[in-house]
Amino acid sequence: MQGFTGRSANSTIVSSALRLAVDARDLATDTRGIGRYTRAIVRRLVRRDDVELTLLVRGPLPFLKSKALAATAGSDRFRVSSRASGCDVVWHPANGMFFEERLPNVVTIHDAVPFRFPDPDPQRREHQQKPFVRSIRNAARVIAVSRFGRDEVADVFGFPAERIDVIYHGVEPVFSPGCAATKTPYFLFVGDPYSERRKNFPLLYDAYCDAFHGRGPALAMVGPTDPQKHGVRYEGLAAGDAQGSGDERLRDLYRGAIALCVPSFYETFGMPMIEAMACGTPVLASDASCLPEIGGQAALYAPPHDRTAWSRILQSVAEEPQLRERLREAGIARARAFDWDESARLHVEAFNSVR
Repeated sequence: MQGFTGRSANSTIVSSALRLAVDARDLATDTRGIGRYTRAIVRRLVRRDDVELTLLVRGPLPFLKSKALAATAGSDRFRVSSRASGCDVVWHPANGMFFEERLPNVVTIHDAVPFRFPDPDPQRREHQQKPFVRSIRNAARVIAVSRFGRDEVADVFGFPAERIDVIYHGVEPVFSPGCAATKTPYFLFVGDPYSERRKNFPLLYDAYCDAFHGRGPALAMVGPTDPQKHGVRYEGLAAGDAQGSGDERLRDLYRGAIALCVPSFYETFGMPMIEAMACGTPVLASDASCLPEIGGQAALYAPPHDRTAWSRILQSVAEEPQLRERLREAGIARARAFDWDESARLHVEAFNSVR
């Protein structure tokens, strides 16, 4: 791979390609928001002439994973290895450090969930918290995905705020306004309804029942578990983007919804919020954690523990076309502020700052 080299008048090298190693163990398989984030950045890093990329994987024959990784990254402009030898910096994009190298380490900490909501079982709790502790102990810099996330890292782990870079996610071009695939009205919830309690699905469901008493729009749900509730239309898992495409089904679900509902009482970014906005879908969200920071004035908010308030905004957006149109226009404009190319550029700045 050819890196960019600039020269001054006296012919001394003033810049060279960043040799970056990335933890890619789950690059092709992680269907969570963390996986989608990592793929979005890696797909842009492989196109940059100022980055020489090494994807780190486990196993004695790492090159055997090259084909699958190239399909995921949309390019073969990288090397595959189980070690970061010859690199300048290692990026750990998934909260934990799973490759220990004597190089500067940059870690993306997405949230502090295992500490804010610790598992009651001591062994599981230690297993969940250990990668975070190792990351904080060894990180030269931390990337947080919002100002709220930065404050969480500083507060929970005592990590110096001046060594935390806030870099927002972007929106893939596939998420755009368009015609709904169905005329049947529904609200949309994206997430795990029960194992992730912070997603607050039970409150949303109760508010939905209060609002419509079984005679209103459906409540559609995308996630790993069918809640098996009356009035809930389970859509399963949306097709993933692991092979470079697959977001079309999720996009179509956004486009057809009356509104996306994000009742969480704890998030550090909330990717579905901006994806839905980019599709022209109104967003109803909790006025908690990072959600007002990300949604700005383009969403309609209610307290995450106020069932009555949620019932009221569900009714309002279902019954008021002018409100839906206002939220649609504001959301499309808001989503333009979130750009994966700009996010990747800021990641490279963070990596270069520690080499």
